[in-house]
Amino acid sequence: MRGGLLFSETTPYGSSTVREVDKVFHFGRTKFQNVLIARSPTIGTFLALDNVIQSSEIDCHVYHEVLVHSSMITVRNPKKALILGGGEGTTASELLRYKDVSIDWVEIDGEVVDLCRKYLPYALKRKDKRVNLVIGDAIDFVHKTKTKYDVIFGDLIDPYQVSIATEVYSEEFARQISRSLTKDGVYVTLGWDLKKNGWDYSQMPVYLKKVFPVVRAMNFYMPGFSMVFTLILASKDRDPKAISPTEISKRIAGLDGRLKYYNPDEHLALFSMYNKTPGLHP
Repeated sequence: MRGGLLFSETTPYGSSTVREVDKVFHFGRTKFQNVLIARSPTIGTFLALDNVIQSSEIDCHVYHEVLVHSSMITVRNPKKALILGGGEGTTASELLRYKDVSIDWVEIDGEVVDLCRKYLPYALKRKDKRVNLVIGDAIDFVHKTKTKYDVIFGDLIDPYQVSIATEVYSEEFARQISRSLTKDGVYVTLGWDLKKNGWDYSQMPVYLKKVFPVVRAMNFYMPGFSMVFTLILASKDRDPKAISPTEISKRIAGLDGRLKYYNPDEHLALFSMYNKTPGLHP
């Protein structure tokens, strides 16, 4: 390895990943968290919050295309979306491919939004009248909003980073999310569940199963995280596994711009990896 800076990240399971850093764009602390934006020869420019990588140039399109399009295509005619978190703005950017969709985006840390716009090549740079950015607490917003959304994205940080996540990944909050969705709405969030021995990433989030009739896991490899990543799609009506490749192709063809990762085959594959997860799939 060449001499220089190293970035070390430790997972909640005790394993560590060390990456070479050849340039630091920003390192400092906002009101809420430590922020590092740097460049690695292996994963490109990346964002780390409190020493945990949130996104990287090498695969940000993978995460955000899966997050956004699997959910949007599950809803027959989505018009209104809510993003909780997502400081890079890449979720909002991906949603803007849908010409008729308006977006409420709630992020607590306005400094992170500004830093990402300045340094991250994949951040949302342009202003768009369809995006309403609210700098504030996402949990408080959900409790107070009267708006009904077709899709809600829980694009938040991992629960072991902040104590308030206990509320985010709870049955009570899931019920509030459900109340804020339309009758065929979809909620997508990280695959975490709170067990007796702490946060668990390999099991089905039981709290979602108590609220939503359809709960599916999406699994895909993320080089920037050095792991198979799991998102959970919870639907009030439609099963994403039942959507035909023909419909997916037709919906993708109507988007603004060409996708790099998500396609009809990948949609089905997302729900096939580890499909024997206990308690998740019927």
